[in-house]
Order: sequence, then structure tokens, then C-alpha cells
Amino acid sequence: MPFHLEPLGDGPVVPLAEPIVLVGRDDECDLILASKRVSRMHCCLAEVNGRLVVRDLGSTNGVRVNGGKVAEARLAEGDEVRIGPFKFRVGRTGAPPTAAET
Repeated sequence: MPFHLEPLGDGPVVPLAEPIVLVGRDDECDLILASKRVSRMHCCLAEVNGRLVVRDLGSTNGVRVNGGKVAEARLAEGDEVRIGPFKFRVGRTGAPPTAAET
């Protein structure tokens, strides 16, 4: 089941359809986040052996997972990821709804 990012605020759900998704404000990124608090090449998200991993690419403001700054972290469904001013919740496409959603 592929992963996706659900914005905590306005915006559409972001499907992570590729095995590696480059995130930043540069036009060459797969997920472009337009903010001066986001580095040109900020981080990448990769699915490795069925698990989602985030890796900071030397960004100025870092990546936070569930409030803590990380260089690299394994993500689970429901984790909160913050990239600059943008906050997302990790989800799985096609996953059954959680108890909170029913």
C-alpha cells in the first residue's frame, strides 16, 4: 500500500507514488513547498522494504517528526512531519480507517 501525506491545514493530500520523493522549494523537486523556511532541496521521502523513511538533506531549518528534529527517521502511519511551516500526517492509501475515523 503506498503512502501519502495529509496536510494539517489547507491543501490536497499528497500521494507518494514514487519510491523516492524529493521535497523542497526548487522546481526540480517532486513536492514543491513554496516558503523561504524550506530549503531548495530540503529532504527526501523514500519507501524502503515497505516502510517510509524521511532524510534531511542538510536543510537550514531541519525536519521534525512528532515534534523532534531528525536527520533521518522511519515513519509510521499517523506520524506528524513538519517541513518548514508545513505540517503533514503520514497515511497509507487504501488502508482501513482508524477507530477515530469511524
